Amino acid sequence: MAEAASGFKQIVVLGDSLSDSGNAGRFTNGPVWVEYLAERLGIVLRPSREGGSNYAIGGARLDPHSGSDSLQAQADAYLRGRRVSSGTLYIVYGGANDVLGAIGSPQADMMIDVAANSLRDILTKLAENGPVDILVPNLPDVSITPAVQGQGGAAAERATELTMRFNRQLEQALTQVQGARTYRLDVAHLAEQVRKDPSALGFINTTAPCDQKSACEGYLFWDGVHPTTRAHERLAGAAFQLISAP
Repeated sequence: MAEAASGFKQIVVLGDSLSDSGNAGRFTNGPVWVEYLAERLGIVLRPSREGGSNYAIGGARLDPHSGSDSLQAQADAYLRGRRVSSGTLYIVYGGANDVLGAIGSPQADMMIDVAANSLRDILTKLAENGPVDILVPNLPDVSITPAVQGQGGAAAERATELTMRFNRQLEQALTQVQGARTYRLDVAHLAEQVRKDPSALGFINTTAPCDQKSACEGYLFWDGVHPTTRAHERLAGAAFQLISAP
């Protein structure tokens, strides 16, 4: 039934700790959102280091010069010796680490531009052998994280500016990709809904982390930057609705 709703038989994930299900660890108190989504679609999703198709790894940036774990490197590792195939949902979710790394840097705007250009390049690579289906979430306002809030008002304001800069360029990138059906998951809007009315979405504390405990009932954040599995589950629900819509 789940497969009939979407037609997808496989998920390939390129991303960072928000989507990492075991390559560098698990950065929440339960499953991450791509695991919840895979379950709803009836698809088995395992970390790439276990032979699976989830290449996301904690700490990864979009900046292609940031190291061997960058999203560009993940895309290259997947595409090496493979052909992009139909029936596959490609998920590309990055940029948060680029924003966090840019806060306070005199080169911040340029760093965000490099990240956005890298995202565009990855989408283009995936679409070259299209048609393909690509789900691309935008970023929530990074300033809402406890880690950024703890740096003071100036850092939080800059984080908001950089997030908005990245999201604007993401929107442009999606309009420029040829040969792909793209799904834009508006995480920024979802996060704003939580901020305005947390209790309506099952959250009580949206400002402090639950200190990496296994039970974080009512908490939005597991640590200074990562959401709890409850937040991941809600994100997966929004993604499922998006890709299942007629």
